Amino acid sequence: MSVFQFRAPLAVAACACLFASFAVAQTPKPAAAAATGPWAKVPALPTACYSGQDGWSERNDTAVAAVREDMDAQQETNRAIDEQLTHAMSEDPMAMAQAMQQAMLDDPANAQQIIEKMTQTGQQAQTELPAQMEKEKQLEEESKAVVKQYEAALGKALGPANARWVALQKRMGWEVDPHFALTPDPSWPPEAWQEWAAIQKDRDAAYVANCATWWSATGGFQGYMKRYKAFLVQERVPYEKKLLDEPKLGQYKLLSVPSAGYRSTTDYDAAIDYMKMASSLYGERMAEPLCRKEAACE
Repeated sequence: MSVFQFRAPLAVAACACLFASFAVAQTPKPAAAAATGPWAKVPALPTACYSGQDGWSERNDTAVAAVREDMDAQQETNRAIDEQLTHAMSEDPMAMAQAMQQAMLDDPANAQQIIEKMTQTGQQAQTELPAQMEKEKQLEEESKAVVKQYEAALGKALGPANARWVALQKRMGWEVDPHFALTPDPSWPPEAWQEWAAIQKDRDAAYVANCATWWSATGGFQGYMKRYKAFLVQERVPYEKKLLDEPKLGQYKLLSVPSAGYRSTTDYDAAIDYMKMASSLYGERMAEPLCRKEAACE
Protein backbone atom coordinates (compact mmCIF):
# COMPACT_ATOMS: atom_id res chain seq x y z
CA MET A 1 0.00 0.00 0.00
CA SER A 2 1.21 3.47 -0.77
CA VAL A 3 0.02 6.48 1.17
CA PHE A 4 2.01 8.87 -0.98
CA GLN A 5 -0.65 10.79 -2.85
CA PHE A 6 0.06 13.20 -5.67
CA ARG A 7 -1.16 16.54 -4.33
CA ALA A 8 -0.69 18.78 -7.38
CA PRO A 9 -4.45 19.57 -7.39
CA LEU A 10 -3.76 21.53 -4.22
CA ALA A 11 -1.61 23.95 -6.14
CA VAL A 12 -4.24 24.41 -8.81
CA ALA A 13 -6.98 24.98 -6.25
CA ALA A 14 -4.80 27.36 -4.28
CA CYS A 15 -4.09 29.50 -7.30
CA ALA A 16 -7.78 29.58 -8.15
CA CYS A 17 -8.54 30.89 -4.67
CA LEU A 18 -5.84 33.56 -4.50
CA PHE A 19 -8.14 36.52 -4.95
CA ALA A 20 -10.18 35.30 -2.00
CA SER A 21 -7.32 36.13 0.34
CA PHE A 22 -8.44 39.77 0.19
CA ALA A 23 -11.11 39.03 2.74
CA VAL A 24 -8.99 37.23 5.29
CA ALA A 25 -8.08 39.74 7.96
CA GLN A 26 -7.98 37.14 10.69
CA THR A 27 -7.50 33.52 9.64
CA PRO A 28 -8.83 30.58 11.66
CA LYS A 29 -6.19 28.62 13.51
CA PRO A 30 -5.76 24.96 12.58
CA ALA A 31 -7.08 22.48 15.11
CA ALA A 32 -4.30 21.37 17.43
CA ALA A 33 -5.96 18.35 18.99
CA ALA A 34 -5.62 15.14 17.02
CA ALA A 35 -7.96 13.14 19.28
CA THR A 36 -11.10 14.92 18.09
CA GLY A 37 -13.10 14.71 14.90
CA PRO A 38 -12.08 11.81 12.64
CA TRP A 39 -9.07 11.00 14.81
CA ALA A 40 -11.37 10.08 17.67
CA LYS A 41 -12.50 7.06 15.64
CA VAL A 42 -8.99 5.77 14.97
CA PRO A 43 -8.38 2.64 17.08
CA ALA A 44 -5.27 2.44 19.22
CA LEU A 45 -2.46 0.42 17.72
CA PRO A 46 -2.25 -3.17 18.92
CA THR A 47 0.57 -4.57 21.02
CA ALA A 48 -0.16 -8.31 20.78
CA CYS A 49 2.29 -10.50 18.93
CA TYR A 50 -0.45 -12.28 17.00
CA SER A 51 -3.18 -10.53 15.02
CA GLY A 52 -5.66 -13.25 15.96
CA GLN A 53 -5.39 -12.24 19.62
CA ASP A 54 -6.88 -8.75 19.49
CA GLY A 55 -9.32 -8.26 16.59
CA TRP A 56 -7.57 -4.98 15.79
CA SER A 57 -7.61 -5.45 12.03
CA GLU A 58 -11.40 -5.68 11.96
CA ARG A 59 -11.76 -2.61 14.19
CA ASN A 60 -9.37 -0.68 11.98
CA ASP A 61 -11.25 -1.61 8.81
CA THR A 62 -14.52 -0.57 10.45
CA ALA A 63 -13.01 2.76 11.50
CA VAL A 64 -11.72 3.45 7.98
CA ALA A 65 -15.22 2.88 6.59
CA ALA A 66 -16.79 5.11 9.27
CA VAL A 67 -14.36 8.00 8.72
CA ARG A 68 -14.75 7.70 4.96
CA GLU A 69 -18.53 7.88 5.35
CA ASP A 70 -18.21 11.00 7.52
CA MET A 71 -15.85 12.56 5.01
CA ASP A 72 -18.24 11.88 2.13
CA ALA A 73 -21.07 13.53 4.08
CA GLN A 74 -18.92 16.58 4.87
CA GLN A 75 -17.83 16.87 1.25
CA GLU A 76 -21.49 16.96 0.23
CA THR A 77 -22.09 19.82 2.68
CA ASN A 78 -19.04 21.65 1.35
CA ARG A 79 -20.14 21.15 -2.24
CA ALA A 80 -23.53 22.66 -1.47
CA ILE A 81 -21.82 25.78 -0.12
CA ASP A 82 -19.53 25.90 -3.15
CA GLU A 83 -22.56 25.78 -5.41
CA GLN A 84 -23.91 28.90 -3.72
CA LEU A 85 -20.60 30.61 -4.38
CA THR A 86 -20.55 29.49 -8.01
CA HIS A 87 -24.08 30.78 -8.45
CA ALA A 88 -23.18 34.15 -6.92
CA MET A 89 -20.13 34.50 -9.18
CA SER A 90 -21.90 33.51 -12.40
CA GLU A 91 -25.15 35.36 -11.78
CA ASP A 92 -23.62 38.84 -11.57
CA PRO A 93 -19.82 39.04 -12.03
CA MET A 94 -19.88 42.84 -11.88
CA ALA A 95 -21.60 42.80 -8.52
CA MET A 96 -18.98 40.35 -7.28
CA ALA A 97 -16.14 42.61 -8.41
CA GLN A 98 -17.79 45.62 -6.77
CA ALA A 99 -18.21 43.69 -3.54
CA MET A 100 -14.51 42.82 -3.53
CA GLN A 101 -13.56 46.44 -4.23
CA GLN A 102 -15.82 47.68 -1.49
CA ALA A 103 -14.32 45.21 0.95
CA MET A 104 -10.90 46.69 0.22
CA LEU A 105 -12.18 50.25 0.65
CA ASP A 106 -13.81 49.38 3.95
CA ASP A 107 -10.51 48.14 5.38
CA PRO A 108 -7.67 50.18 3.77
CA ALA A 109 -5.40 49.83 6.80
CA ASN A 110 -5.03 46.12 6.15
CA ALA A 111 -4.88 46.34 2.36
CA GLN A 112 -1.11 45.89 2.13
CA GLN A 113 -1.16 43.01 4.58
CA ILE A 114 -3.94 41.31 2.65
CA ILE A 115 -2.12 41.71 -0.66
CA GLU A 116 1.04 40.27 0.88
CA LYS A 117 -0.93 37.33 2.19
CA MET A 118 -2.33 36.70 -1.28
CA THR A 119 1.19 36.73 -2.73
CA GLN A 120 2.49 34.39 -0.03
CA THR A 121 -0.31 31.94 -0.75
CA GLY A 122 0.67 31.87 -4.40
CA GLN A 123 4.30 31.30 -3.52
CA GLN A 124 3.34 28.43 -1.24
CA ALA A 125 1.40 26.78 -4.04
CA GLN A 126 4.45 26.97 -6.31
CA THR A 127 7.34 26.28 -3.93
CA GLU A 128 6.22 24.64 -0.68
CA LEU A 129 3.99 21.95 -2.15
CA PRO A 130 6.84 19.95 -3.73
CA ALA A 131 8.67 19.98 -0.38
CA GLN A 132 5.58 18.69 1.40
CA MET A 133 5.19 15.95 -1.18
CA GLU A 134 8.83 14.97 -0.75
CA LYS A 135 8.41 14.65 3.02
CA GLU A 136 5.49 12.31 2.52
CA LYS A 137 7.44 10.27 -0.01
CA GLN A 138 10.33 9.97 2.45
CA LEU A 139 7.96 8.75 5.15
CA GLU A 140 6.60 6.08 2.83
CA GLU A 141 10.14 4.94 2.09
CA GLU A 142 10.83 4.87 5.82
CA SER A 143 7.87 2.54 6.35
CA LYS A 144 9.34 0.13 3.81
CA ALA A 145 12.71 0.33 5.54
CA VAL A 146 11.13 -0.51 8.90
CA VAL A 147 9.48 -3.59 7.39
CA LYS A 148 12.81 -4.72 5.90
CA GLN A 149 14.53 -4.26 9.26
CA TYR A 150 11.81 -6.30 10.94
CA GLU A 151 12.06 -9.08 8.37
CA ALA A 152 15.83 -9.21 8.83
CA ALA A 153 15.52 -9.35 12.63
CA LEU A 154 12.85 -12.06 12.44
CA GLY A 155 14.93 -14.09 10.00
CA LYS A 156 17.86 -13.92 12.41
CA ALA A 157 15.67 -14.94 15.35
CA LEU A 158 14.30 -17.92 13.41
CA GLY A 159 17.76 -18.94 12.23
CA PRO A 160 18.41 -21.72 14.78
CA ALA A 161 14.99 -23.30 14.23
CA ASN A 162 15.44 -23.15 10.47
CA ALA A 163 18.87 -24.75 10.79
CA ARG A 164 17.29 -27.50 12.88
CA TRP A 165 14.73 -28.06 10.10
CA VAL A 166 17.46 -28.38 7.47
CA ALA A 167 19.32 -30.83 9.69
CA LEU A 168 16.16 -32.94 10.08
CA GLN A 169 15.72 -33.16 6.33
CA LYS A 170 19.32 -34.23 5.84
CA ARG A 171 19.07 -36.81 8.61
CA MET A 172 15.92 -38.27 7.05
CA GLY A 173 17.52 -38.35 3.59
CA TRP A 174 14.94 -35.93 2.15
CA GLU A 175 15.57 -33.36 -0.51
CA VAL A 176 16.50 -30.24 1.47
CA ASP A 177 14.00 -27.38 1.24
CA PRO A 178 14.95 -24.32 3.34
CA HIS A 179 11.30 -23.26 3.53
CA PHE A 180 9.72 -24.71 6.63
CA ALA A 181 6.87 -27.18 6.15
CA LEU A 182 3.85 -25.71 7.93
CA THR A 183 2.05 -29.06 7.80
CA PRO A 184 3.64 -32.49 8.21
CA ASP A 185 3.54 -35.22 5.61
CA PRO A 186 1.47 -38.27 6.62
CA SER A 187 4.23 -40.50 5.28
CA TRP A 188 6.78 -39.22 7.80
CA PRO A 189 7.90 -41.63 10.50
CA PRO A 190 6.91 -40.81 14.12
CA GLU A 191 10.35 -39.46 15.02
CA ALA A 192 10.16 -36.95 12.15
CA TRP A 193 6.74 -35.78 13.32
CA GLN A 194 8.06 -35.30 16.85
CA GLU A 195 11.10 -33.36 15.67
CA TRP A 196 8.98 -31.25 13.33
CA ALA A 197 6.64 -30.34 16.24
CA ALA A 198 9.61 -29.42 18.43
CA ILE A 199 10.95 -27.17 15.68
CA GLN A 200 7.52 -25.51 15.40
CA LYS A 201 7.71 -24.69 19.10
CA ASP A 202 11.21 -23.29 18.64
CA ARG A 203 9.98 -21.07 15.83
CA ASP A 204 7.06 -19.82 17.93
CA ALA A 205 9.38 -19.06 20.87
CA ALA A 206 11.76 -17.16 18.60
CA TYR A 207 8.89 -15.17 17.08
CA VAL A 208 7.59 -14.15 20.51
CA ALA A 209 11.08 -13.25 21.72
CA ASN A 210 11.47 -10.96 18.70
CA CYS A 211 7.97 -9.56 19.12
CA ALA A 212 8.53 -7.00 21.88
CA THR A 213 11.24 -5.20 19.92
CA TRP A 214 8.79 -4.54 17.10
CA TRP A 215 5.15 -4.84 18.15
CA SER A 216 5.10 -3.57 21.75
CA ALA A 217 4.09 -0.03 22.74
CA THR A 218 7.77 0.96 22.57
CA GLY A 219 8.58 -1.15 19.53
CA GLY A 220 9.81 -0.16 16.09
CA PHE A 221 6.44 -0.09 14.39
CA GLN A 222 4.80 2.04 17.08
CA GLY A 223 7.75 4.42 16.86
CA TYR A 224 7.30 4.80 13.12
CA MET A 225 3.54 5.30 13.39
CA LYS A 226 4.09 8.07 15.95
CA ARG A 227 6.39 9.87 13.52
CA TYR A 228 3.94 9.41 10.68
CA LYS A 229 1.03 10.72 12.73
CA ALA A 230 3.07 13.72 13.86
CA PHE A 231 3.73 14.59 10.22
CA LEU A 232 0.05 14.29 9.33
CA VAL A 233 -1.27 16.26 12.30
CA GLN A 234 1.46 18.89 12.68
CA GLU A 235 2.46 19.44 9.06
CA ARG A 236 0.18 18.11 6.34
CA VAL A 237 -3.21 19.00 7.83
CA PRO A 238 -2.35 22.58 8.95
CA TYR A 239 -0.56 23.23 5.66
CA GLU A 240 -3.48 22.14 3.51
CA LYS A 241 -5.96 24.04 5.65
CA LYS A 242 -3.90 27.20 5.33
CA LEU A 243 -3.36 26.77 1.61
CA LEU A 244 -6.91 25.86 0.65
CA ASP A 245 -9.50 26.29 3.36
CA GLU A 246 -8.57 29.70 4.72
CA PRO A 247 -8.77 31.43 1.30
CA LYS A 248 -12.03 29.65 0.58
CA LEU A 249 -13.55 30.82 3.87
CA GLY A 250 -12.40 34.33 3.06
CA GLN A 251 -14.10 34.10 -0.31
CA TYR A 252 -17.37 33.05 1.32
CA LYS A 253 -17.11 35.97 3.73
CA LEU A 254 -16.30 38.44 1.01
CA LEU A 255 -19.29 37.49 -1.11
CA SER A 256 -21.65 37.02 1.85
CA VAL A 257 -22.12 33.34 1.10
CA PRO A 258 -23.41 31.50 4.22
CA SER A 259 -20.69 29.07 5.20
CA ALA A 260 -22.19 27.48 8.32
CA GLY A 261 -21.46 23.78 8.20
CA TYR A 262 -18.31 24.09 6.10
CA ARG A 263 -15.45 21.99 7.42
CA SER A 264 -12.09 21.06 6.01
CA THR A 265 -11.83 17.39 5.06
CA THR A 266 -8.05 17.20 5.05
CA ASP A 267 -8.02 15.76 8.58
CA TYR A 268 -10.45 13.02 7.49
CA ASP A 269 -8.11 12.19 4.64
CA ALA A 270 -5.12 12.14 7.00
CA ALA A 271 -6.84 9.84 9.50
CA ILE A 272 -7.71 7.41 6.71
CA ASP A 273 -4.13 7.45 5.42
CA TYR A 274 -2.89 6.77 8.95
CA MET A 275 -5.17 3.75 9.35
CA LYS A 276 -4.26 2.43 5.91
CA MET A 277 -0.58 2.68 6.77
CA ALA A 278 -1.20 0.92 10.09
CA SER A 279 -3.12 -1.83 8.31
CA SER A 280 -0.22 -2.39 5.94
CA LEU A 281 2.43 -2.52 8.66
CA TYR A 282 0.51 -4.51 11.24
CA GLY A 283 -0.42 -7.02 8.57
CA GLU A 284 3.15 -8.23 9.04
CA ARG A 285 2.19 -9.90 12.31
CA MET A 286 1.57 -13.63 12.38
CA ALA A 287 -2.10 -14.51 12.87
CA GLU A 288 -1.47 -17.20 15.49
CA PRO A 289 1.22 -19.54 16.77
CA LEU A 290 2.42 -22.20 14.35
CA CYS A 291 2.30 -24.96 16.93
CA ARG A 292 -1.38 -25.75 17.38
CA LYS A 293 -3.31 -28.96 17.92
CA GLU A 294 -5.27 -28.54 14.70
CA ALA A 295 -1.92 -28.17 12.87
CA ALA A 296 -0.79 -31.55 14.23
CA CYS A 297 1.56 -29.91 16.70
CA GLU A 298 0.97 -30.46 20.42
